[in-house]
Amino acid sequence: MQIVSLASPKLTTRNLVYLAMLMAMQLVLGRFSVGNDWIKISPAFIATVILGYYFGPWLAALAGALNDQIAFMLWGTGANFLGFTVSAAVGALIYGLFFHKKVVKVWRVVVAMALVVLVVNIGLDTLWLVMMGFKFDVIIWPRVIKNLIVLPIQAVLAYTVLKAVVRVRPELY
Repeated sequence: MQIVSLASPKLTTRNLVYLAMLMAMQLVLGRFSVGNDWIKISPAFIATVILGYYFGPWLAALAGALNDQIAFMLWGTGANFLGFTVSAAVGALIYGLFFHKKVVKVWRVVVAMALVVLVVNIGLDTLWLVMMGFKFDVIIWPRVIKNLIVLPIQAVLAYTVLKAVVRVRPELY
């Protein structure tokens, strides 16, 4: 039994249309969020999970990086820091590794979401913030607590959405 998938579908016109629709969905969902400044949940991760499910790690990572840059061009304020683009790509890559051509199971969703939280949200994003001048000892614990609170919520949402997508999934060739 293979744990992760390194495959991606061929880039046909149909697949490019699906990819573009999911990228647009990610951009639109990224504009919405629920919560206050300390704990904010955006549904944009759902589109990233679906990108990983359909397109595998490499195309999902490319789409994640492109979407980060497009979002900055459309709505960004301040400087464009490429570290966050790397974070977007790594998060989509992890989802692609765990969900593409795999049966949706609770353990798979929990492990993928936990890896994104640990590697991307707590690891890489904290590193980028420290490189931008924030104090590590000031930001690390609020970030850890926030991500521990958000993790089960995102895991439940991701599992529910993936189970629904499996039922209506068009095949990508």
